[in-house]
Amino acid sequence: MRDLITGIVIGLAVGAIAVYAVTALTTPSGEEFCPANTQTTLDQKTVDSVAAKLNDLVHQQYPNVNVKISEYEPYGEVYLYKIKVEFYNEALGIRDSSDMYLTADGSILFNAINLKEQRINVSVDDDPSIGPEDAKVVIVEFSDYTCPYCAKFANEVEPKILENYGDKVKFVFRDFPVHGEIAYKGAEAADCAGEQGKYWEFHRILYQNQREWMSNTSMLYTYAEQLGLNVTAFKACLDSGKYKSEVDKDLQDGMSYGVTGTPTFFINGKKIVGYMPYEEFAKLIDKELNKQ
Repeated sequence: MRDLITGIVIGLAVGAIAVYAVTALTTPSGEEFCPANTQTTLDQKTVDSVAAKLNDLVHQQYPNVNVKISEYEPYGEVYLYKIKVEFYNEALGIRDSSDMYLTADGSILFNAINLKEQRINVSVDDDPSIGPEDAKVVIVEFSDYTCPYCAKFANEVEPKILENYGDKVKFVFRDFPVHGEIAYKGAEAADCAGEQGKYWEFHRILYQNQREWMSNTSMLYTYAEQLGLNVTAFKACLDSGKYKSEVDKDLQDGMSYGVTGTPTFFINGKKIVGYMPYEEFAKLIDKELNKQ
């Protein structure tokens, strides 16, 4: 029965997004975090829908075992709930339960393991990076170009990390567009600039001018011109949607690691959720650098 409980949280599609993960559950620092869903209250309709999909999955291998969600209550973040999932078959005398965690829109379910030092093997994929390949500390950020807290990190913290730890840390940027089409547009624009060797320059200009281009996406072409890019090639790239699948892959990978919003960081695999000031990042980096 324990194998059943563990197994069902991997690979199941619930709601509009397919995401199940066995991961460490962490809470954003403060409220400086952009959640990946807009629904902040779990309602009975969503609970029933998730329970029905869990039943469909379980019945594929265990046709006589049924599932129900018997309890749910807010947990930490305003969009996250702790739920009790029950597995039962009265005729066979089977009854067991497991505490799990569900986002308010029903899209992401976790079988959470609260281990502070648990580390997740996060792929850097082929995404843009700064720093030495053999760096002792690898920071992977999942971020959204339209999230104000991501901009706050990019403008206030990221430059200090690169200035003070640039020869010791590898910083990797992966996309996690939580705000729909406009977020995809920014991410794809940066990738198109990367074709011409200007990814990080475009990355910075997007965050420095976040409100401007979000209210007028034609400014993306202006930025390309300012950076000396071939604007015709840049426009053809962006208008074609060439990098949408790349952005989608980052999003799906992030969700498989338990990312539920932005910014989310993995420092040598240790998950950090939400914006933190430079001083807090420095402590975590120093701790990793000082490990034997």
